[in-house]
Amino acid sequence: MEVTNRKMEYDIYRIANRSQISQCEQFVIDQYLWDSLQTPKAYGRAGYIEGQGIYVEMTCEERDPKRLCSKDKELVYKDSALEAFFAFPDGEMSAEKPCIYVNFEMNANGALYAEKGYARENRTLLSDEYYQKADCQAKIEADQWSVSVLIPEALLEEITSLERIKSGQTFYCNFYKISEDEKIQHFGCYSPIESKEPNFHLPVCFAKAVIVDV
Repeated sequence: MEVTNRKMEYDIYRIANRSQISQCEQFVIDQYLWDSLQTPKAYGRAGYIEGQGIYVEMTCEERDPKRLCSKDKELVYKDSALEAFFAFPDGEMSAEKPCIYVNFEMNANGALYAEKGYARENRTLLSDEYYQKADCQAKIEADQWSVSVLIPEALLEEITSLERIKSGQTFYCNFYKISEDEKIQHFGCYSPIESKEPNFHLPVCFAKAVIVDV
């Protein structure tokens, strides 16, 4: 597995509303690992909206994406999916000290699979209330598809010190493009994952993130 060694940092700008997401920094999902059969171009932006949470928009230049899942909590990563992960360690990130992180996974139907937990195993599905607040939306066009999702502020307050996060404390993020369908299997990420086997659940490999004023 070839991994590009680069320092990954992503600034999450404060924005007043969702319409300002275009002003935010773009991330590009261009690290395709583990013998991916496809490498579709994917990218997105994330911004923080006071009182609402972290708003994410993602796009993949992929024609007719696989989209069998139509309901929330279905395993969308077996379709074609875009994913956003956010991790919140207590202090510096360390492989020896597990930290809580959330995963938001979406397909082109707008079906959402979202969990929280400290490891890949024994994760907890988010409550129906959080799924509703996440307001996952999807749009399919001729040569691409896109999704939007909100990581609810109430969820952030539940799992971390939101005030410290808002005042500039570092947390961590990664963004993915995936399909586990054997015919189109691919594993793309923003911040490179160092693992011999496919595994997106490695917060120690996430990029640093911080909320900043524009």
